Amino acid sequence: MTPLDLALRGRLRTQRLGRPHRHLPSVGSTQTVAAEWADSGAATGAMVTADTQTSGRGRLGREWGDEPGRDLALSLVLRPSLPVEKLGLVGLAAALGVAEALDKRTPGVSLKWPNDVLVGGKKAAGVLAETRWAACGSGFRPTVLLGIGVNVNREAFPAVLTHRATSLALETGAPHDRAAVLADLLLALEGALSLSDDALVREAEARLTMLGSHVEVGFPGTERAPLAGTVLGIGANGALRLATDAGEVAVHAGETTVLA
Repeated sequence: MTPLDLALRGRLRTQRLGRPHRHLPSVGSTQTVAAEWADSGAATGAMVTADTQTSGRGRLGREWGDEPGRDLALSLVLRPSLPVEKLGLVGLAAALGVAEALDKRTPGVSLKWPNDVLVGGKKAAGVLAETRWAACGSGFRPTVLLGIGVNVNREAFPAVLTHRATSLALETGAPHDRAAVLADLLLALEGALSLSDDALVREAEARLTMLGSHVEVGFPGTERAPLAGTVLGIGANGALRLATDAGEVAVHAGETTVLA
């Protein structure tokens, strides 16, 4: 099997994303390596990939598993010039970019807010956006560590996940070139990150299957009670717009479950 970094050479069509690139056969978490690289001065767009993660992280403190050498696990260092209230758009853009890359290979790709990518209603990819702050002059500058996991050639999942997880290979009945998927993902992500706020929200909403649905938003790890309402769309800062009995509410983070 050709190492992912070698297979990717000559296929990158991006201006910045994936340049430079560090690849590791195995790592605890690509997010940890990317954080260390960012602290030592990595430029925006720097990417860490691994053939497998032993301690992959997902949203809300959950684990993210992979099948060694068959899936994609990567982290990008981004240094966005965005106001604090707009940083939620980075994760949204990442989910949109992943969705567009997968859409080239299989139908039925959609988004589940805030940044899960579904194929046929099952999760095929996830995004973890972690923001770090560093002093810059008289203020602070954000660095976003963007972790992305894509189930590419995985053929089986633990029993607890079989009804809600899938992969490109399972959906199409054929294996896929991981380097080609990654090259397409990076190009689509670079395009999504360059969209205006309005265009990004509009394109993400077009893929949001829960639009108009009655949902419950939970807040794991907090004492906040679940919130129920009807999904109106996505706000200009990436928040979920929810119509509740008390009026419209903007939800910035949480776990959504469709009720009807």
